[in-house]
Amino acid sequence: MPHSVPVEEIGLSVDSKTAPLNAAQESEFLSSEPNSSTHWDQTTIAALALLGILWAVKLYTTWGAWGSLTIDSGHEMYVPWLLAEGKQLYRDTFYSFGPVAPYLTSYLYRLFGVRLEVLYWAGSISALASAVFLYLTGRRLGSHFVGWTAGAVLLTEAFQPSLFSFPLPYTFAAVYGCLVGCLFLWLIVSAVFSPSRTWLYAAGTASAVALLIKPEFGITCYCCLAFLILNRLFIQKNWVHSLQDVFAVLPGVAICAIVVRWMISIAGAAFLTEENILSWPNSYFMRTYGKAWLERSGFTVSPTAFLGALHRLVPVIGVMGAAYLFLRWRKYDVRSLLIRVLILFALALYFIKENYFLLAMKEDLTLLLTMIFFPPDMVLDVIAAALVAGCICLWRRTPRNLAIALVFAYSGLLAFRVLMKTNSAGYSIFYNGPVVLSYLLLLCLVIPRSGRARRFVLASEAAICFLVLSPVYLRTQEREAEARNYVLLSTDRGSVRVSKHMAESYTAAIQFMKEKAALGESVLSVPEDTSLYFFSETECPTRLSSFIPGVMAPGKMTDDTIRQIDQKPVRYLLWSNRTFSEYGAKTFGVDFDQRLGDYLKSHYRKVGPLIPRNDGTEKWSADVWERIPDSR
Repeated sequence: MPHSVPVEEIGLSVDSKTAPLNAAQESEFLSSEPNSSTHWDQTTIAALALLGILWAVKLYTTWGAWGSLTIDSGHEMYVPWLLAEGKQLYRDTFYSFGPVAPYLTSYLYRLFGVRLEVLYWAGSISALASAVFLYLTGRRLGSHFVGWTAGAVLLTEAFQPSLFSFPLPYTFAAVYGCLVGCLFLWLIVSAVFSPSRTWLYAAGTASAVALLIKPEFGITCYCCLAFLILNRLFIQKNWVHSLQDVFAVLPGVAICAIVVRWMISIAGAAFLTEENILSWPNSYFMRTYGKAWLERSGFTVSPTAFLGALHRLVPVIGVMGAAYLFLRWRKYDVRSLLIRVLILFALALYFIKENYFLLAMKEDLTLLLTMIFFPPDMVLDVIAAALVAGCICLWRRTPRNLAIALVFAYSGLLAFRVLMKTNSAGYSIFYNGPVVLSYLLLLCLVIPRSGRARRFVLASEAAICFLVLSPVYLRTQEREAEARNYVLLSTDRGSVRVSKHMAESYTAAIQFMKEKAALGESVLSVPEDTSLYFFSETECPTRLSSFIPGVMAPGKMTDDTIRQIDQKPVRYLLWSNRTFSEYGAKTFGVDFDQRLGDYLKSHYRKVGPLIPRNDGTEKWSADVWERIPDSR
């Protein structure tokens, strides 16, 4: 076992009531003692090397098959290009998050050129760095296996052929936010085990950057910092030291204040919150589509939802409870063997009753592994554990307990959006890393430590980690297999692998926009497909480059958009068949943005399809619309 962390190393003044109990009395909360050493031994180097190999393999085998040209990913290509050309964020182009991510990417464009490969490498390196910080956090908490597995889960999820990927995501704010969040987690855990305020200062700076990238990351970081500072005050009872802790965080707060003031100076606070930041509580998007959007991603708070989560928790508790009893019992007499058989029989009866075995046989073993070792309610379980850990931390104030409480609290607060829908795909992959780290620490509590050989403990940890990683790997392999038939779409700004139909359609659309731009004629893509502007090297004629439900508020914002179309003027429309069932408002111009839709239909006439449709309308297609001359 790694050595215990002496109280003196923490820099805390403790009395007999708050000091850790001795080894014979202490009821372990963690699976193992934390490792406060910063020295990288051979195990650490080997673990980092394995993460690097996994990253390289995933990067190579999935290269270019990421993102969605139609949905969101194009916005991440296009907006940084405008900023690199001298445009101003928010004023000249719509953006829904903090300014750090698009400006950082724009600087990368200026350094390395406006290429898709810049995005690929920025996202891929962010994934690797996030995995490394997760591993280092797990190592600090005493388990190489737990930290490495959390990092491996993140890397396995990061390279899927989806807009929920790291190299070409739905938003780079989530990618950079994940990276800074994992860095913060390592910093704040290190701050618990170090008397130096350098860690606290670094954690405060990371919190500021996280807040300016994507608000939920920054808010979560600052909540954890507040918990740490208050805990240190409660233990030390020294206001001078607490003020020094607060001063260590203030530089980051000052940075946030300066940047927010700049953001408001562009066109006022109302313009920022009503015409840019979609997740602002009083924005048109949140008022109209916020509930459906949150429920779709897993944030459902209702008695029915919690009862369903409780029902799904039963098999997890059953399996882990049985594992705990089996691992703890060392007797093999008739009575203990009979009890083991009865436990297995009861568990099997429950699984048969709930048709878990039938489901596994009908589909695959992955489903059964997912339900137990990667459950959809993982975040809810971690939040419950955070409450318990917080109480234990107050009752038995040790650095180890404080560090665990902080990790659980950070994971639960950050991932509240996927409260009951943790998955190895979708929105949750940008929040899963810390959640998996916390969940693994919980599962490892079933391993008995007292009187057991270190080899037994490590083997048990490795088995649990393998069972958590397995369903993630199997699910992502299934999704990656779907991209094997993709073909290369080559453009002047890089290549991306897409379906054959998409490559043909986009090639025609890009060529159409280039030809019209050469003639000085402007083309507007509706309702989305912002990537067409990036690939054709043309600017969108309106500040809004995509029209998804709730982005364009009625009134002034709609009037401004129509005025921009008239002033340009826009000669052609590329009107795709993109629908938005995920928001509960399927068709642009019919179910939402009716006024803009009516304007376009009354001022433009349909010329015909961009390319002939031979296989129905399920796949992406677009019609060309031409502006009706004013004489008509």
